[in-house]
Amino acid sequence: MALISRKEFLATYWSMYPAAESNWLDVSSYLLRLDLSEAPQVVAGRLRLADQNLSIESNSARITLDCEESMSWIHPQQRELPVSLELFSDGDLVAAEIVRPPGDSRAKVLRLLLLAPGIRIEPSTTPEFSVSRSEQWQSFTSSIREYFASQGFIETLTPTLVPSPGTEPFLDPFETHLEIGSSKQKFYLPTSPEFHLKQLLVRGWTKIFEMKTCFRNGEVGQHHQPEFTMLEWYRAFAPLDLIAIDVESLLQKLVVDLKINIPKLRRTTMSHLFAEAFSGFQLRPETSLKDLRDLASREKIEISPDDSFDDLFFRLFLERIEAHLGADGPLLVSHYPPSQAALSRIGPHGFAERFEIYWRGLEIANAFHELNDPSENENRFALDAAKKSEIGKAAVARDENLVSALKIGMPPSGGIALGVDRLFMAL
Repeated sequence: MALISRKEFLATYWSMYPAAESNWLDVSSYLLRLDLSEAPQVVAGRLRLADQNLSIESNSARITLDCEESMSWIHPQQRELPVSLELFSDGDLVAAEIVRPPGDSRAKVLRLLLLAPGIRIEPSTTPEFSVSRSEQWQSFTSSIREYFASQGFIETLTPTLVPSPGTEPFLDPFETHLEIGSSKQKFYLPTSPEFHLKQLLVRGWTKIFEMKTCFRNGEVGQHHQPEFTMLEWYRAFAPLDLIAIDVESLLQKLVVDLKINIPKLRRTTMSHLFAEAFSGFQLRPETSLKDLRDLASREKIEISPDDSFDDLFFRLFLERIEAHLGADGPLLVSHYPPSQAALSRIGPHGFAERFEIYWRGLEIANAFHELNDPSENENRFALDAAKKSEIGKAAVARDENLVSALKIGMPPSGGIALGVDRLFMAL
C-alpha cells in the first residue's frame, strides 16, 4: 500500500512540473547507446502501467522496467520519499533513474521523478500520424531528395503567395490580400508550383525540383485534403520518356532505402483501358461526343443533354476504370484525348503527350511533355477561363510573369507533379 495517496502526493510533495536536465535521454536515444553499463542513467518518457507491469516509452521506443514497491522512489525538491506504484498513473510523464546491465532485458528503477501527471485519459484510437509514422515520413522524403541530388537536380523554393494559382478550371484556390496602407492586392495560395518552376526553366535551370505544400479549396475526403505536399520536377530539353524513367528509378530507390516491396511500374494507354472496360471500344484522337454518348447509352451510364465530351469521358472513366487502376502495382497511363491536353503538347499520334500514375486506385502523379509555344499557352489559358465561367467558378488572373517568360523562350521540357502524401499512403 502507498504511504500516501496520489492526491496527497500531488498536492503536498510533488515539485510541480520540474525542468529538464541535460543528462536525460529519451528511450530511443538510450537504446541506441553502445556504452550501456551498470552506471545509472536517467531516461525520460511516458509511463505505461498495466497489472503492476511497468514500462516507459518515447519516440516510438519502449523499455520494460523492473520496479518493486520497495524500490520505487519519487524525487521531489531533491528529497527522496519511498512510495508505491499506486502514486503513478498510466500516461504520466516521468524521468527514471535506471540501471540496465548488458544482456538484461529489464531495467531496474532506482528513482522515479514525476514530470507531468497524465490528467486526461488518452483516446483509445491510434493517432493518424504517430511518432513512428513521422519517422517513416522523414525517411521517405529524405530518399526522394537523395534521388534528385544523385541525378544532378537543384532543389528550388518558389513563393507561397502567388498572383495566379493556376488556371485549371476545376480547382478552387484559397485567396488572400496584401494590404499596404490603403492599397490592397489579391494573392493566392498555390495549387501547384508549376508556373514559377517554368519561369526558372526560361532563366536557364535545366533540372529542377521542389517539394512544396500546396492548397486546394473545397477538397476534403479520404483522398483529398485542402493542404498537401506536391513534388514537381522538370527536365529541360528532355522528352516525357525521361520523366517516366525518373518515376521508375525513384520507386526503385524507395524499395532499397525503405526496405519495402514495390511491384515494377507497368504501362498502358487510355485506349487500351477503354477497350478492356467497354468490350473493345476504340478510343481514338478523333473520337466524338456522339461516340461517347452512344457508348454511355449502351453501357447504361447516365447521360445529360448538356454533357460535353470531357464530361462523358470522365464519367465513363470514373465509373468503370479508375477504381481498379494500379491494384497490382503502380500503373502509368498515357495517350489521353487531345481535349485533355491541359498544358501538354499534342503528339504526332494525335493524343495528348501526358501520362498519369495510378496505384491502389489513387491518382499519384500527372506528367506533361510541356507546351512551350507562348501563343498556344495563351489560348489554353483563355479556354480554361471560359470553362471556369461556364461551370460557375470564380475567375482567377492568369500569370502575366509566366506569359512574358514564355515569350523569351522556354525549352521543350518534361515535367511532372506527384502527390507525395498519396504516394506515401500507397506505400
